[in-house]
Amino acid sequence: MQTIQELLEALRQGTVHVTKMAEKLDFPWSPKGADLRKLHNVYVRNLITSYVSKFAQLSEAILYAVDNSRYLIYAQSGRALIEFTATLQYYILHQYKPLMVEGSVDMEKLIETDDRHLRGGRFNWEAFLFERYDELKADSVAYLENKKAKRKHVAQGIIAEQVNVLTCIEKWAEEETPKVLIAYNLFCDLVHPNIGSSFLVASTNSEGLYFSPYRGKSIGKDIFERSLPILIEVTQKPFGN
Repeated sequence: MQTIQELLEALRQGTVHVTKMAEKLDFPWSPKGADLRKLHNVYVRNLITSYVSKFAQLSEAILYAVDNSRYLIYAQSGRALIEFTATLQYYILHQYKPLMVEGSVDMEKLIETDDRHLRGGRFNWEAFLFERYDELKADSVAYLENKKAKRKHVAQGIIAEQVNVLTCIEKWAEEETPKVLIAYNLFCDLVHPNIGSSFLVASTNSEGLYFSPYRGKSIGKDIFERSLPILIEVTQKPFGN
């Protein structure tokens, strides 16, 4: 059983490694031409760059949070790491692998999977980036009324249908280890506006419990020390693999 300091040192070394990877990956987004194999390679290179860059920044945020006793930031970043790792695992095992073992790859299906993997979401980024705020407002109203807005934009190709992250978590838990579901439930509770996140900013002294980190012994630090081994187990090694 590694100590907290040993786990943190391993995290620091891993963060240096993925940060150097992110600095070296410089593949531009250039989906040009009709060659589907080349287009698939563009998607894959950009997906790898995106995952490594996000993993590096979130790992840096965790180390910063721990060094500065900002345990709510630790929990927010930890949950994101679990979600990214679970999503990557889901796509590799349940989206890409079935396409690769059939003998002849359906390239159009592969590109569709790549696009959903890279762009999948619920937000209309096109309207946001081109400052069509009235469209965003209308979409929100329509969504609240009947959810037609999302279906319309999926059909138009403006957004790609997102795989629910809980699906990724549950598949991983069913097939390999229930620990990932325990970790995800824990970190979700630590970032939601409830008692979990309140504990992260709480402290205790001889007079009692305070929901402020400045009144004595930090409860957030205790939760961090109990949860870090779980977080490392379900993110660092699986992501590296």
